[in-house]
Amino acid sequence: MKTHFLNVVTITLTVVTLLFIFIGCNKQSQTAQDDKVIKFAACKLKVYEDTTKVLAQEVEKLGYKLDYIFLADNTQLNTAVENGEYLANYHQHTPYLDEFNKAHKAHLAAAFKVFTDRAGLFSKKYKSLNDLPNGARISVANDLGNGFRAFIILADAGLIKIKEGIEPIDVTQNDITENPKNLKFIEVDYTMLAKAAEEADAGFLYATIAAELGLEFGKDALAGEREELQAADIIAVRKENIGSEKVKILEKAYKSGAMKQAFKNSFDGKDVLLPAW
Repeated sequence: MKTHFLNVVTITLTVVTLLFIFIGCNKQSQTAQDDKVIKFAACKLKVYEDTTKVLAQEVEKLGYKLDYIFLADNTQLNTAVENGEYLANYHQHTPYLDEFNKAHKAHLAAAFKVFTDRAGLFSKKYKSLNDLPNGARISVANDLGNGFRAFIILADAGLIKIKEGIEPIDVTQNDITENPKNLKFIEVDYTMLAKAAEEADAGFLYATIAAELGLEFGKDALAGEREELQAADIIAVRKENIGSEKVKILEKAYKSGAMKQAFKNSFDGKDVLLPAW
């Protein structure tokens, strides 16, 4: 009887031991898998969706998996990285990121540059800025990272004058000192720029947004932004993750010939986006 009891105890202990070993191995296996997963949040717009899918293929070639999601809200995209839910996001340039950090006391930084989306003023009604009538309505972005751009373009073209000594990024409507054509400015959310430009006499657009309206930057822009003010889109991460292994993998995968081709493919072979590396 005693021997039988000892045998049962021995078998039980063996099963428990094997179970712990199995659980431990599974945990180690899961940890190893998680170490090869890069959580990535991208903007829910065609160009970001198209290029993210190619990026996932390039990441896989390097032995990692890109676990990505598409979100339409810019604040949500940044919050998801700030709170650690995702490692990186793909939707903004540095001026926008800087404003987000200030407003939300966040800790995001540019890991690396990805592409330049040139900006300019476009119109479906007029062929030149000089053709704009008195009182013409100009649509502009209402956020600090983008809003100043239209005013600088108009000032460079001689249609308005702005206060001297002010930094370009700080320029708002209130800094216009002369407006001889009495231009009217319609401030809209970034996501509404395309619709606003169609309804206004002219509007501020990035080349990617203009392409959605059938307009080409090189052919249809009434005026373009100064090159030194062009802001490249970036991959953003929390500051402490810059230089980490996964971010290095992302950068290597992104800066590939396949991604350059993906830019073209997303716009039917046209050079809408310019690689920023």
